[in-house]
Amino acid sequence: MEMSTSFKGRSAPLSCSTIRNIDRPDVILITGDAYIDHPSFGAALVGRYLESLGLTVGIISMPDVNNPADFSQLGEPRYFFGVTSGNVDSMVSLYTAQKKIRTDDPYVPADKAGLRPERAVIAYCNALRRSFKNCAIIIGGVEASLRRIAHYDYWSDTVRRPVLLDAKADLLVYGMAEKPLAEIVKRLKAGIPLSEMRDIPGTVRRIVKSDSGRPPDIGGLCPLPSFEEVSSSKRAFSEMTKLFFDNQGAAFVQRCGNTGIVVNPPAPPLSQKEFDAVCELPFAYAPHPSYKEPIPAWEQIKDSFTVVRGCFGGCNFCGLGLHQGKTIQSRSKESVAREVKKRAQGKDWKGVVSDLGGPTANMYGLFCKRHATSQKCNRRSCLVPKPCPHLMSDQSEFADLITRIGSMHEVKHVYVNSGIRMDLALLWPKIIELLAQTAIGGQMSVAPEHVSPHVLKHMGKPDDCGWDRFETLFDAASKKAGKKQFLIPYLIAGHPGSTLADAKMLGDFLKKRNIQARQVQEFMPLPMTVSASMYYTGEDPFTGEKVYVSRKLSEMRQQKKLIMWWKTGRT
Repeated sequence: MEMSTSFKGRSAPLSCSTIRNIDRPDVILITGDAYIDHPSFGAALVGRYLESLGLTVGIISMPDVNNPADFSQLGEPRYFFGVTSGNVDSMVSLYTAQKKIRTDDPYVPADKAGLRPERAVIAYCNALRRSFKNCAIIIGGVEASLRRIAHYDYWSDTVRRPVLLDAKADLLVYGMAEKPLAEIVKRLKAGIPLSEMRDIPGTVRRIVKSDSGRPPDIGGLCPLPSFEEVSSSKRAFSEMTKLFFDNQGAAFVQRCGNTGIVVNPPAPPLSQKEFDAVCELPFAYAPHPSYKEPIPAWEQIKDSFTVVRGCFGGCNFCGLGLHQGKTIQSRSKESVAREVKKRAQGKDWKGVVSDLGGPTANMYGLFCKRHATSQKCNRRSCLVPKPCPHLMSDQSEFADLITRIGSMHEVKHVYVNSGIRMDLALLWPKIIELLAQTAIGGQMSVAPEHVSPHVLKHMGKPDDCGWDRFETLFDAASKKAGKKQFLIPYLIAGHPGSTLADAKMLGDFLKKRNIQARQVQEFMPLPMTVSASMYYTGEDPFTGEKVYVSRKLSEMRQQKKLIMWWKTGRT
């Protein structure tokens, strides 16, 4: 497999910069994941995109922060280092909801735990500064996106500063990076330094001190309570959360001592043509050949196809909307078909598409009718408390995509294994029938999360999860197709608002239907989410209503046991 980027990493004895005679890469990316050249992995996507802009790119994978040589092996890039913790937040990757060290890491060879450091973005930036004191650094990815303002950190049980300040990087790119990077590269080629890039959508920059040592006044921005205020007052923290979510699309400023940050408005979403082009960059669709052991995350998605970005669900506990945005971006069917034809030429192709998906598969092809008229909307969810009348919820485009890809002669079968939004599917029930009859391999993943109305309210979900109606339609379609199939629910224990009585209610609901749920997640407050704000402050940031929060890890575990009724008496 020919790699078109320079590469260094653990278990990688040969640098491709030698093979390609690259003297000095324009950009060097640092990632905590193994390098897998597939559009589902952020470092590969960004690397290939930067190449399409005419740059040479080096990649350092899974560097050891205690070994300076890992960071200096490709030298200093011409333009900047790009730093990401990887596809998963490093603290989520390292610790369980019980704050115990995980014994695995599916994004590295052999599922080996402990190769990435805590707060990897900060740790990698510090290591780079030790080797290259004045190097230019841009941080990005999920970990940076979810820490772009002051945030509650579950693992230290403290409020932390915006990550840009602690990482001492030059710029933060949040969300999906293509458009911000295109503008950054354009300006770098014109000789403009990162320090002067103050207005690029989708970026966060530091406030520059004035000659007097005080930060300059910045007008025209939505001011968030300062770090000092939100770290000393839970009421101020709730106010920050409300301001941030009530003013989506605004530019924010937040003070931190005698400095601070400016969060520019989000970058506009990619057009379908642009999204097609990104997904059809010349990926090798394989891990780097230096790896000798399997990488679980790759094994899981190697036959999958990304067809959609974004999520308008607005769940309070989820970081997807904060990172990918709520505007749905869908690839054209022609683009997906071209990728199928390309990948079918590989020696490992078996004719099975394991997934046509993204964050929520059945959001493919959907859009807001108001968006075409450029009307602004500050709804956090298009589905809660009731579906927005401006939402185009007809899922025929997704149905047609499944049918079209399934009819290709290169394809024996198409599956949809990304999560299906139940309440959305019930707005167009034909999709349930199609999935049950043609695209489910015996099990369908759905995410009701809970059944208690007030818990669902605090989760930002409809007060009726729709399970019974969905199950009736799914069972009927499965029976019609002559198949015995099951729904696999994802559930959450210990979310703010959930008591032991609520957990018992959910367990009784499942027991009555003989559902032996195994996918029960213990709640973990992700930075910047509404649920994290509720967990920290004990109140709903939008209403001021007090919210019950179980802070005892033992109670969270007890809630999980009540939900998993079928394991009663087992540890």
